[in-house]
Amino acid sequence: MLADCIAVWDNFKNFIGGRAGIFHWLLFCTAMLAVLLPGKRDRRLMFWPTVIVLLFFFNPFFYRFVGSRFLSGVYWRLMWMAPVGIITAYAAVRAVCRPNSRFLRAAAGALVIICVIVTGERMYQQKTFQKAENIYKLPQAALDVSDAIAAAGVNWKVRSVVPNELLCYVRQYRCDIGLFYGRNAGGFISDIGEDEKRVYEEMCKEEPDIETVTQLCRKNEVIFICFNRNTHRIPDELDGYGYEHYRDVGDYRIFIKS
Repeated sequence: MLADCIAVWDNFKNFIGGRAGIFHWLLFCTAMLAVLLPGKRDRRLMFWPTVIVLLFFFNPFFYRFVGSRFLSGVYWRLMWMAPVGIITAYAAVRAVCRPNSRFLRAAAGALVIICVIVTGERMYQQKTFQKAENIYKLPQAALDVSDAIAAAGVNWKVRSVVPNELLCYVRQYRCDIGLFYGRNAGGFISDIGEDEKRVYEEMCKEEPDIETVTQLCRKNEVIFICFNRNTHRIPDELDGYGYEHYRDVGDYRIFIKS
């Protein structure tokens, strides 16, 4: 049970952004008091439901039997449902609108603005934002590789292996390309089979074992194998492994099952 409590606390720290988020949480607690004190209506509509939600998330028994079992303990995703933003915004609006004096309203509004500026973080920074390359707002390489595979006209849901950096984007762009494994290969969603795991491990290497990759791909009817020539050291041709060169797309080389 102690381990469950520690896990819940670690997920909570991730949720608020580590130590930097403590001040945000203090503001939220202040907002909770502001909702608690004015009257029964606010307590009934805002305060008590929030308390129930927080007890729900900070319950180690619930985390053990529901969170870790059905959600794989992935940073306790449901914590996003905690009404932190709603309560804080509601309390801020009340603080600005409640005083009768214009001066007090202006002072409360200025205080709210200062809190937002001091505790906020610019969203459009280099780490979290980059200029869109196309109308899909996906890396252009993912679109080009996907279109090249689809252009072969093999069949519906053709099974393919692509470099790790394209895993999430191919499935967002085209539904007629079935990946041998997707983002779950990293254990984020569910376990994968041994063959998928071995191929994924090889694709993570700078110099993948081509014999292992092609053997397992042939066994599982994988039609296309795509490598990134900048990050993968591979032969120019794979004719001896049951795959032939199909097309080069930018930095990517695509092979098709012979």
